[in-house]
Formats: sequence, structure tokens, C-alpha cells
Amino acid sequence: MLLDVIALSFLVALLRGGRIKEFPKFNQIKLLIVTILLQACAVFFPTIGGLFISIAYVFILAFLVFNREFEDMRIFLIGWFLNAIAIWSNNGKMPIDLVQAAKLPYDLEPVINGTNFKHSVLTESSNFPFLTDVIYMPSIIPRIISIGDIFIMLGAFLLVQRLMNKPISLLQLREGKSYATKN
Repeated sequence: MLLDVIALSFLVALLRGGRIKEFPKFNQIKLLIVTILLQACAVFFPTIGGLFISIAYVFILAFLVFNREFEDMRIFLIGWFLNAIAIWSNNGKMPIDLVQAAKLPYDLEPVINGTNFKHSVLTESSNFPFLTDVIYMPSIIPRIISIGDIFIMLGAFLLVQRLMNKPISLLQLREGKSYATKN
């Protein structure tokens, strides 16, 4: 989902003169690995995929909490938490607006017939519809995103800038200070 955003983030960081000198040390990286494994299980067992996705969100939120000292991780945390609310309250699947999704060049049949492991159809009975996938994003890879996804994309952009040793601090921008800080 984020591949184009991450690629664009690396391009921006390179244009800003960034280079990877040192990979940051994240706390509790095992939580991230468990999250990836659970999401893979959801693909292979789509009938109970919602359960795997719901549990995976607990682990990713824990990973982000353990790494909240980084500003970009706090932005990720907001996005993942907003998405988690939508997923947890809708039986482990993110509802998607079919009117917006019809603009995508993808087959929506698995979502419509309920066999998609991660998405369901947004209906009037869906909980927190404003947090679900309702925003059409025409980009290199068109997709339907949620408000939480916007925070996640911003967090990914800022994380890549930090990885490339050209961090951007939104807090310092707000305070009118230099936008680039180095740890």
C-alpha cells in the first residue's frame, strides 16, 4: 500500500542531500515481526483473517508505543490507532466505500462476496464510517484510503527523511525553528 509513498519519500530525501548513514535502533522489533507474521496468516486463512488482522493491530500499536520517542512514530501511532478503531469495531475488517472503490482498476468481487481477508463493504451498519476507507487517492497506485492512512503516509515520509539523515520536525516547524534536526 505504501510502496509509492515510500519511494517518493526516498526520492525527496535524496534530492535534499540525504544518505543512509546509520539505521535507527527501534525498541521491541519482535513486535513488528509478529505483526507481519499475523498479517501473512490472514492471507492464508481468509475465513478468520479478521481475527489475525485485529491481533496484528495490537502488536503494531505496542511496537509504536515502545518507539514513541520518535516524532514520526507518534504520527504512525495516530494513524494505526484510527485504523484499528475502524477495524476492531467492524469484525476485523476495514470497510471500503464501493462507490469510491469502483474507480479502482482492481477486482472488487472478493470484497463484495466477503472473501477478502482485510476489507468488507461499507454499509449503513458499519461502525465509525468516517474512519473507514472512503477517500479516493489517484496516484501512481490508485487506492481508497482512510484518515488513518493519511497519518501513516505522513509518518512514513517523515521516517524516511530521518533514515536518510535529513529529519523534518513538525514540532519545530510549528514553533518557527529550523525544520531539520539531527539526533
